[in-house]
Amino acid sequence: MRNLISFLVLGMMLGCGDGESGDGPAGSGGAGGVGGQEFSADPPLVIGGEERPSEVDIPTDYDPTVAHPLVMVLHGFGADGRIETGYMQLFDFVDEKQFVLLFPDGTLNDEGERFWNATPACCDPAGSVDDVAYLSGLIEEAKQTYNIDPNRVYLIGHSNGGFMSFRLACEASELITAIVSLAGSTFDDPADCAPATVPVSVLAIHGTADATIPYEGRPDLYPGAVETVERAATAAGCDIGSPSDEGSVDLVPGLEGTETDKVAYSTGCSEGVDAALWTINDGSHIPFFSTAFADMTTDWLFSHSR
Repeated sequence: MRNLISFLVLGMMLGCGDGESGDGPAGSGGAGGVGGQEFSADPPLVIGGEERPSEVDIPTDYDPTVAHPLVMVLHGFGADGRIETGYMQLFDFVDEKQFVLLFPDGTLNDEGERFWNATPACCDPAGSVDDVAYLSGLIEEAKQTYNIDPNRVYLIGHSNGGFMSFRLACEASELITAIVSLAGSTFDDPADCAPATVPVSVLAIHGTADATIPYEGRPDLYPGAVETVERAATAAGCDIGSPSDEGSVDLVPGLEGTETDKVAYSTGCSEGVDAALWTINDGSHIPFFSTAFADMTTDWLFSHSR
């Protein structure tokens, strides 16, 4: 897992927000937002309080009168929010696609590695931290600080962050519109995904050569990629017997050809909800993506609204 940090540092170098403007108190000028709420044109770029602050990136031309999508990045075990976001190259698209980007940090364990309390399999078996409450609170604070469209709140999680994304989709589903999980999974027992008051759209992306979180899953720990997506599709009311082949794309330049096969579960689903699986053939736990990954995953997320 320590290799995750060194690899993601390289990813961070490929694309990072400067984080220099607006990191002080909110400006005095306000503008009307959703429901007449006033938002600052110069909001802070750190929220969450002193104990567990979270960095935020907003468009350089942020307009407080416009409701923006919110994307929260949940890093892998041992990484942090800024490193993960740089690895995924999401900073590059904040201006172009006009969204608010939230990238919190997990808790440090005794070995100095950051983690999320996602499922018993990954990565806080003692259940020492209530990350559902923490991350739900961050979403609510973001909606009070920036002009956020509550019908367009999204998660992108990697590995341990993917597990955490699934847990939030289960336990805070009323806050989440759609999630992307890279090399993650969900609870071993489907009954543990509760209360799940409303279905959440799910895109799982997983490499077939992942030696850390195997594509096929691990018995009694977590399901494989196909079962994980089929569970989400079933919760959304989709017909899992009729998946659609959406072709192949090139997300990983180091792998030959169009290595990623896209399958969608969109037949018979409840309105506005679906599920999809993108299989990276010969893909590892930490694929070296082109910017196509950030471009295509945000497009997928933003196509969903409540």
